[in-house]
Amino acid sequence: MSFVVGNIPRGSHVVLRDSEGTQKVFFLGASCEDLRMGKYGPIPVDVVLKVPYGATLRKEASGQWERVRRSADTMEADKVEVEGNNRHLAQDNSAQSLTPAEVKELKGKCSGGEVVEALASNSATFATKTKFAQEKYLKKKQQKHVQQVVLLRPTVMELCETYYKQSRAKVCGLRYDYLSSLVCHADVRSGGRYFLLDCAAGLVAGAMAQQMAGSGQVYRVFRGGFPDKGVHELDLSEAEKAVLRQMPLEVLQSGARGEKALEEWLRPPQPSNAVPPVVDETAAAQANLRQEARATRAKQRQADLDGLKAELVNGVVIVAGDDDSELSAEALEAGLQRLAGSGRVVVFGHHLQPLAALQGTWRASPHFVDVRLEQLFTREYQVLPMRTHPFMVADAQLCDGFILSASKVLSDGAETSGGDGGAGDGAGRPSKRRRSG
Repeated sequence: MSFVVGNIPRGSHVVLRDSEGTQKVFFLGASCEDLRMGKYGPIPVDVVLKVPYGATLRKEASGQWERVRRSADTMEADKVEVEGNNRHLAQDNSAQSLTPAEVKELKGKCSGGEVVEALASNSATFATKTKFAQEKYLKKKQQKHVQQVVLLRPTVMELCETYYKQSRAKVCGLRYDYLSSLVCHADVRSGGRYFLLDCAAGLVAGAMAQQMAGSGQVYRVFRGGFPDKGVHELDLSEAEKAVLRQMPLEVLQSGARGEKALEEWLRPPQPSNAVPPVVDETAAAQANLRQEARATRAKQRQADLDGLKAELVNGVVIVAGDDDSELSAEALEAGLQRLAGSGRVVVFGHHLQPLAALQGTWRASPHFVDVRLEQLFTREYQVLPMRTHPFMVADAQLCDGFILSASKVLSDGAETSGGDGGAGDGAGRPSKRRRSG
């Protein structure tokens, strides 16, 4: 992703986070006039284009969205030491003197900040609370009554969190800590060659392309289509996008099915023999452009396939959902046939049993070392002065997935440029392991 200095530019993406933590991605295209976030009023795109990433916008009493800056008084208040507690306060909801009807009337003629101030001033227990309790009270009321958004840069972590909250199934339940571990375990680096199955809306492909910084190749296989929402919304540069090479998994498989898929995928465009009675010059020019684009695409597909077959890959990464177990197995088989010695193989899945069985197979095989099956645990923390602690109320997923990783080794006499996957001596005897440097 090209790093943007200054205000948010037109034609880029931005992640909006409201006061309740809900996130949404927007594209600031030429036709975009305003952004709509939940129950909030429309946010004019001109206001967004005048501020940098990380800025906070708030809707004032005038109805205009304006940037809010953190004052020095607020930063000094964070350093105040607090003593005492709130155990003398009754929790019976009788401290607020304003009725719901009066609060609704205030919201109709005042800004959200003024409503929060009115609620605090009419609370019988607000003044007797500790400083921390007062801040917590104001924050809770602001989440309910203040329309405020934070403009975030579309990084891999922000997109991963956004997709995970919106639709967990569409990203295969892939959390950001699992995504970073996948990239780390696969040893993704600039200049490398990788075989990828990404069913997580293109998040893994985008993260790998960004890590490689425009140097190397990622051969992404698919079946029926490949969602690349994550690749587009990361705002990758053209050099980073050029790293990704897509091809159907069927063209890599042997047999009649693979040959037929390969023939259809690489088939050059056939010129049309039908000549219309009236030839429109504009329509003819457009038809020629489409024909040239198809021919260029066919040549690029052939070049990508030749590039994959010319040299083995440095890593195999498999990320599939619960309904893609068959696709995952076929992609893993095709990837291991093209994995070089010392190459890394990483598989992400949600079910323990198939990964544990595969782990046992790899450990018994002479062709893999450093076989590991891992499950990650992440807990979010509240980070505030003098009160940093884990969130007390959180949505805990008992199982968020497993990562199986290993390194491939070549046996004596194994070909370094073939597709046998290091099949040993051919007699079924475990041969001596050695690494290919």
